[in-house]
Amino acid sequence: MNNKINIIKEQKIKHLLVDLPIKIYWYQQVGSTNMVAQKLYQQTKLSQSLLVGSDCQTAGYGKRQRHFISNTGGVYLSLVTHVPQLTSQNQGLLTTGIAWCLHKTIRQQFGISTDIKWVNDLLLYGRKIAGILTEQVAAQTVIIGIGCNLFQPNLEQQLASSTNLLSSTPTNEQFCHFVAGLIKQIWTFLPNFAQGQFLPEYQKYLPMLGQQVTVQLGKKVITGTALKLDSQANLILNCNGHALTINSGEVIKIRSN
Repeated sequence: MNNKINIIKEQKIKHLLVDLPIKIYWYQQVGSTNMVAQKLYQQTKLSQSLLVGSDCQTAGYGKRQRHFISNTGGVYLSLVTHVPQLTSQNQGLLTTGIAWCLHKTIRQQFGISTDIKWVNDLLLYGRKIAGILTEQVAAQTVIIGIGCNLFQPNLEQQLASSTNLLSSTPTNEQFCHFVAGLIKQIWTFLPNFAQGQFLPEYQKYLPMLGQQVTVQLGKKVITGTALKLDSQANLILNCNGHALTINSGEVIKIRSN
């Protein structure tokens, strides 16, 4: 890989995370941090966790390989780590929990409270400011990919459904403290994520609860009233008087009752 390292950010983030057993790489530009992280994982076989970050991405992607706008002014990172408690039953708790970690870090670092769209998109004033993509690369080993719009000029002109978290470009100091704070938050969360202790607080920031929502499940579309999340972070819908449990998919429409 010939990606150029951003020495200033990489050294600062390494300093802030010196107590954690994580190998850290921060680039000026990559195609996709998830793809770079996957290649590094294959080369190292994960003797320790990996953090790959970049100032911008040229081929960032989200759910269903959708293009994710990743211009300079956002945070783009991928954490590869072993999660011993991970099973096929509790994957929903991992993805929702990472969204909760990001929500908490934004509030702590910038004093801004975001909303959450199940499963793991963060919203500000109804527009998307962050997305999360968790990919399993081996048994109980995952890549946690996070993209967050801090301040990308002209973002809303490129994509009206998105917005920036901040009103101006953060300093390198602010940027690195935000990244380090997020990784520490995730690091603390992961050992006990399967207990789902965050769910009551997480649900307070889901504006869709009590509203009529439309969920895309592959080629299938389901509409119902979003009631609550169960103990595994699955969405419970009221569909014509019947409770339906949704464990995957994407909320594509929310209509206030």
